[in-house]
Amino acid sequence: MLSKRFLAAGAALALATHALAQTATSPAPSVLPPETPLVVDGKVTVTAADFEGNILRIPEDRRAGFRMSQDRVAGVIDGVFVTRSVAQKARDAGLDRDAAVQARLQQLQDAFLADEYMKMIEKNSKVADVDARAREMYIADKAKYMTDEEVRMQQVLIGVKCRTKDAALELAKKARDEAVGGADFLAVATKYSDAGEKAEKGGDLAWGPVKAFVPSVREAVEKMKKGEISEPVESPFGYHVFKLIDRKPPVQKPFEAVKQQIIDAERANLHRRKVEEVIQAVRSSTTVTTYTDNVAKLVAPGMDMNELSRLGREAQAAKGRPAPTDKPAASDAPEAPAAK
Repeated sequence: MLSKRFLAAGAALALATHALAQTATSPAPSVLPPETPLVVDGKVTVTAADFEGNILRIPEDRRAGFRMSQDRVAGVIDGVFVTRSVAQKARDAGLDRDAAVQARLQQLQDAFLADEYMKMIEKNSKVADVDARAREMYIADKAKYMTDEEVRMQQVLIGVKCRTKDAALELAKKARDEAVGGADFLAVATKYSDAGEKAEKGGDLAWGPVKAFVPSVREAVEKMKKGEISEPVESPFGYHVFKLIDRKPPVQKPFEAVKQQIIDAERANLHRRKVEEVIQAVRSSTTVTTYTDNVAKLVAPGMDMNELSRLGREAQAAKGRPAPTDKPAASDAPEAPAAK
């Protein structure tokens, strides 16, 4: 087997010429004819076409940069060579003559071609007048493009790691009484909050989105007015006493800030619809014939343990009780192109 260093040296001049001709987003075609040999060992030959085929796995906008590294190019060629050499050993052993193996090879080829076809559809999915369409969607669904409501809070947090809930609640009430009685809230937070529970600046939580709080805290905060001190609020962390310093209501984000997000989402939806149309057209073909009797003969008697587990989980869920989980079995479904 040829070393990566040897392969890299042999390809250096071609790669250098190629790098000058390519751009970051539109790689130039190979400088070598497809049948050009790169590595030969008896029955095994790796050609320029093999290299071009292998790098199809790399996103198109990254291929140009990939080709600029001699080590990466040599690594691809070496990988193809090793895989093909081992595959040749499999052929010599007759594995490729097994009917199931032949069918599986065909399925792998079909899956790859189907994926390439879907990529072609995605590439050709054009949104007419994308700017105007994006603005229409922005105006039609303003609520979707709002900022989060934010609040600035201060808190006393009494944990329950080293005390009972009742003791923590009593301490939280005592802290609240002092704060409501006129004591500086941050001083109260420093005095009562557990050492491990103190926020930076002695209880000052600074600005943050309301939705980031746990449900019990979020519900309490939503009802508070500016300057108000809350009753003790229980959460998984203990008991909180909050002071609402200020509140920022949601505002609509500028169009330019969300324009690309809208365009990307619309393109993704268009692609998904086109993929669904292709799959639906295949499944609704009027010329297809399914031999259900033959399909039924492939089903073994009995029931698979994974199927029994699935039915058990469904029965438990129907009764409203949690069901034990088990390791999911590998899917036996044939490969199908996935909608993006």
